[in-house]
Amino acid sequence: GGTSLSGRQPSIWDTFSHAVGTTYAGDNGDVACDHYHRWREDIKLMRSIGLKHYRLSLSWSRVMNWDAALGHMVPNEEGIAFYRGLLDGLKKAGISAYVTLYHWDLPQVLHDEMGGWHTPENSRMHDEFERYATLAFERFGDSVTTWFTFNEPWTFTTAGYSAGIHAPGCVPFQQGGGPCATGATTPYVVSTNVLNSHARAVHVYRTQFQPKQRGTIGITLNCEFAMPLTESADDKAAALRALDFWLGWWLLPIVRGDYPSTMRANAGERLPTFSEAQRTLLLDSIDVLGINHYSTHLVRQASKDELVPVTTDAPVDGWEKDQHVVTSFGASWPSAASPWQKSYPPGIRGLLNWVHERYSGPILVTENGWSCNSMTVEEAQADQEQVDYYAQYTEQVRLAMAEDGVPVKGYFGWSLMDNFEWADGYSKRFGLFYVDYETQVRTPKKAAKWWNATIGHC
Repeated sequence: GGTSLSGRQPSIWDTFSHAVGTTYAGDNGDVACDHYHRWREDIKLMRSIGLKHYRLSLSWSRVMNWDAALGHMVPNEEGIAFYRGLLDGLKKAGISAYVTLYHWDLPQVLHDEMGGWHTPENSRMHDEFERYATLAFERFGDSVTTWFTFNEPWTFTTAGYSAGIHAPGCVPFQQGGGPCATGATTPYVVSTNVLNSHARAVHVYRTQFQPKQRGTIGITLNCEFAMPLTESADDKAAALRALDFWLGWWLLPIVRGDYPSTMRANAGERLPTFSEAQRTLLLDSIDVLGINHYSTHLVRQASKDELVPVTTDAPVDGWEKDQHVVTSFGASWPSAASPWQKSYPPGIRGLLNWVHERYSGPILVTENGWSCNSMTVEEAQADQEQVDYYAQYTEQVRLAMAEDGVPVKGYFGWSLMDNFEWADGYSKRFGLFYVDYETQVRTPKKAAKWWNATIGHC
């Protein structure tokens, strides 16, 4: 909400969601759940269900404005004041803030004037992200417990620059969606720019702010767990490869200094390399790892007939095709409203163990939640399905901690309230609170009451 208030300038999501045919029913985030005007009320909602920790994102387009004369972004004091008020309100309520710098909304001007994430070796973007991060640490660091540089880079990279179903809708923009004309190469360019920008921001925080502010910093990565469809060697290898392409793509450069070998083998020269200086900054550039997880896939090796050659001169969802796998769901797994989600609780335990085998540091489950089949307030107040999802998934997180020794330090549900769900607009509802978008009334769902009753036992 408040997309044109407090000096905020357009992001790529403002542009994308206002283009014809890009979102469900033409929905956009101009108002959404109107948190911009209702954050005081929303803090009371948090307190009503016993929340002590809250995860939020800054909008780069609100915190900074483009200065054409200087040729770079500069502080926007009106936008900074908004976030200062919100963070102070959380602190006064006894709620710790976990803040993400980038949740998919690149300032449109940086996409247009500086080549965005999609331009190879775009050091100007690395500089701009470092400038933004430094400003955030300076102005907000005294009120932030934990920082995350990026949220789900896999999602905005694959959906925005390969499949073309999220902002910016391919580069150049493709009316009607993807696969993107540059989908064979651009996703890997984007990932390399994002990882280098992450490393730059972490270096600034650790050297200039962390000694005094004593916070932690990391990155939030998402992954749907992959299990082999059969016990065949090919399917087992395919499942591991799927995890490499989804989560290893981002995690392994941080813990080992390079992309997974499976990606190097399948993407070849289309996958950029890191310089020694970049690798040095990337290695161990997290104090904590955020993991977002919603569902699990059954994975098998693609047959020869199913393999699609990935070439640079044809539109293709390159990331998807480079994996050489085919995914499906278990036939008996409960279905969410979102077609990409089915419930398989043991999957989160498997994923946490996969992560722990490659990264020994602390983990936060930063998103986990259910795309509700309840679409009215009456249905939401009686929605046992959402309660079951949370109860079963948190039990699997507990088992990963207690029996497997995975150092999970916290769990965040997605989300506090129903909101604008990107290309799905307002057609999907994940919140603990049901939002009537016409009146902005928030009503606790059955899961909110479960959360309130459960949190005291954690």
